Amino acid sequence: MSVTIKDVAKAAGVSTATVSRVLNNSSLISPQTAEKVRNAMRELGYFPNNIARSFAHQSTYIIALVVDIEEPTAFNNPYFYQIQYGIEKYICPKGYYLMIVNENTLNNSGTGFSKLFYEKRVDGLILPVSVLNKNLVKKMEEQKFPFVIIGEPENSYDTNWVDINNKMAGEISTTHLIENHFQRIAFVSGSQKDLFNRNRLDGYLTALAKHGIQPDPELIKEGGFSKEDGYAIMTAFLQLENPPDGIVFTDNLVAFGALTAIKAYGLSIPDDIGLVSFDNFPVAELSDPPITTVDIDLINLGMQAASMLLKEIQLPTKTKQQSLLSVRLIKRGTSERAQRKQP
Repeated sequence: MSVTIKDVAKAAGVSTATVSRVLNNSSLISPQTAEKVRNAMRELGYFPNNIARSFAHQSTYIIALVVDIEEPTAFNNPYFYQIQYGIEKYICPKGYYLMIVNENTLNNSGTGFSKLFYEKRVDGLILPVSVLNKNLVKKMEEQKFPFVIIGEPENSYDTNWVDINNKMAGEISTTHLIENHFQRIAFVSGSQKDLFNRNRLDGYLTALAKHGIQPDPELIKEGGFSKEDGYAIMTAFLQLENPPDGIVFTDNLVAFGALTAIKAYGLSIPDDIGLVSFDNFPVAELSDPPITTVDIDLINLGMQAASMLLKEIQLPTKTKQQSLLSVRLIKRGTSERAQRKQP
């Protein structure tokens, strides 16, 4: 015979209403009582009927994370898994489950996002800023459908979003090189069409200005996603009449390619050239020398996005939630130079 909610209530010494509130994560129940009820559930092997629960509360208890991926190999990127882990870490203890949805698959099916929010297949969406458009935002707002954007949108959107402080990332990486006596500092990022890359460039320019260094347009490049790109970009820099003595990359693989190019030219790191990159992935720590990086806490980014979304689901409000998360610099062997190199 299956265990019922009445059996759990009796074992925990509480009412069935209290058990129900625990199942729905009600703030009216004290942590001690909630734990007593959950212990009783575990001991009795009780599992709630989520179908009935969903009907009763008009909720699926499912959150969808939308990804924008065209090639299967893109799933190898740790960026995706760390954000996913952060979301699950936050929502699962609160009784929600995570669904992963590929935006490209949705669009190819011809239905787009409509089945997700028009048919209420999930309670809310977490979306990358790359898939955002005015038509999609309008549809979700008309349906009063909860959603949160990962990444700061352009100024024309007033939505719930969370992002890292990209300007801070650009500024602290450049400042670190300046403080280690590098003066002619280059900056390489992704496309300046993206707001986060423009913010990183703004941070770089801010650091130069604070230290009285005039930026050189010849040292500011965009593009590059691979080791081969990094090798080519660094080679072009080294062939300049007045090459840089320091460089900030916003991609670890590109930075790794640049490191290889610097060695191929017989130059010393960091004595001849200092280097800082973004994202503290294993390639940075395992390279020779290990790469100084701006550490972006992607797990926390996922948790903050999930927290924001559950607030929107449980307590809808017209006030939009927007947050920039701090970053930190992890200093390693590619940037710390004890004193200015003598000519």
